Amino acid sequence: IYTLSLHDALPIYQPVFVVLAMALAAIVPAFAADPYEIIFVPKLIGIPWFTTMEKGFVDYGEKDGTLNVTTMGATDADPAAQARMLEDAIAKSPDAIVVVPNDTATLEPLLRKGKEAGILMITQEAPTVKNADLDIEFLLLDQEGKDVIELLAKNMGTEGGYAIMVGGLTVEGHNNRADAMVKYQEEKYPDMYQVTTRVEGGENVQVAHDKLLELSTAYPDMKGLITIGSLGGIGASQAVREKNLIGKFYVIGCTTPSEAKAYLEDKSMAANYIGNPYRIGLDSAYIVEQILQGKKLEELTELPEYGEPMIEDGIITFHADSEVTVENADSFGF
Repeated sequence: IYTLSLHDALPIYQPVFVVLAMALAAIVPAFAADPYEIIFVPKLIGIPWFTTMEKGFVDYGEKDGTLNVTTMGATDADPAAQARMLEDAIAKSPDAIVVVPNDTATLEPLLRKGKEAGILMITQEAPTVKNADLDIEFLLLDQEGKDVIELLAKNMGTEGGYAIMVGGLTVEGHNNRADAMVKYQEEKYPDMYQVTTRVEGGENVQVAHDKLLELSTAYPDMKGLITIGSLGGIGASQAVREKNLIGKFYVIGCTTPSEAKAYLEDKSMAANYIGNPYRIGLDSAYIVEQILQGKKLEELTELPEYGEPMIEDGIITFHADSEVTVENADSFGF
């Protein structure tokens, strides 16, 4: 009896093995896991900051095919309109929702509703949130406060009046940043002072423009304005141009670099300080993906874009903000 050895059999059956391997390769993709469905709910849509952040989310998801990201948002920063958008997003039953609250308290019941429905509920810029699974912060408040006030002092001097404009009086992240700035100013530069309580306008060019004109008329001792919100610096700088206040009044912006550059060039905007929303979107998408895949927040020790984060009490923080100048504005890529 002749027994066929493995060595003798290989040449005979090799074509069969190749065909089987090719067939398996064709079948395996059909069993690949479907991408997680993610809905991004920004403060508002149609402005460069959130459009660029959305691109970061989408590009990260498409890179490995792990996330399918869609965006739902209102065209203004009205908390009630955002709440309706979040309600609609929950009804779609995605795997995760990332929302940037205009008013955290308004969204708390909906965040709880989403969690109860089995949706991973994540916020940005809402560190006191109660009903989210986790919150993402992309700046260190003490560093932010110091850096922005130092930019203001460098331009207007270390004494005199200034004001802070936020996107909304209920926007938690904006007001936390403003608080950090005031704290640093009062400790480091006691001869500087706020001429008025916090004002709104950081998310609307026309409102910021008009508000600066009102403030500069009402408070002749006012020498500077810090804007928080990506559109406020544009409107304020336009007002400085109109009233020939360049070199006399100093706007510290928080504006996308491509839009800020022209104002920085003619000095109607004295300085600009902002993060990169594209990179923030990439890291936020990474965090969502890792949590959905079963990782614990504490295990995320290295982010793809911003490196080692701080993690405490369900909040993951990394510092994305830096100064934008005429010389480096183009390097930001947005």
